[in-house]
Amino acid sequence: MKKILSILLAAVVLSMSMTACGGEAETAPETEAAPVETVPETEAETEPETEKETEPPKPKMVEVFTPVYEATFDDAAAPGWKTGNQCADFKVENGMMSVTATGGDSNILCTGKFELNCDDIDAIRIRYINNTSNDMCQLFFTTDASNTAYSEPGSFKEYAWYTDSGVAVADAAASEEWNELVIYTEFNDLWTGILKDVRIDLSAAEGSYIVDSIDFCTVTLVEEEPAA
Repeated sequence: MKKILSILLAAVVLSMSMTACGGEAETAPETEAAPVETVPETEAETEPETEKETEPPKPKMVEVFTPVYEATFDDAAAPGWKTGNQCADFKVENGMMSVTATGGDSNILCTGKFELNCDDIDAIRIRYINNTSNDMCQLFFTTDASNTAYSEPGSFKEYAWYTDSGVAVADAAASEEWNELVIYTEFNDLWTGILKDVRIDLSAAEGSYIVDSIDFCTVTLVEEEPAA
């Protein structure tokens, strides 16, 4: 009996040993990775640079003013200008017109002198010194067609430098206080027909004015000549 038990015990031990040996996971032998073929880098082909086409510079255009009617005040009797409201000390001398405004609604005017076709006048240029504290200049006009009496719609407004230093007529030629106002007539639809009368309110304050010229002009654009 003891012999049989010994044989069974040996069989059990042998069976356990075989089970333990078989339970270990078999690992595959490590293999070296196959080398990756690399393509040598080559510089990208570039097209040869070509000169960019450049447009020739556009010509600069400038305005040319050609007077149709000029008031230069070289002759005291010729211009036909006179004072309107709130004015004193009106003079035409030394090629300039001077006047003193005694209130805020002073003006100078010229009536029945023009008989100019409004279509022929593109701009009105006024060169003057404003010795007051107000910078607004307003020009009223009448025609035989659309604006037969002075009115707010039949006017132009521009703004000018003013000075409180009181430039005298004798010093005006060398002064730096001259205003060069340009009024473009295309901006008022009532500027049609034959021009009859003009009234200019050079300011809306008391003080003096010195007017060098009032020109009614055509305007053309021409190419600026290159500098020498």
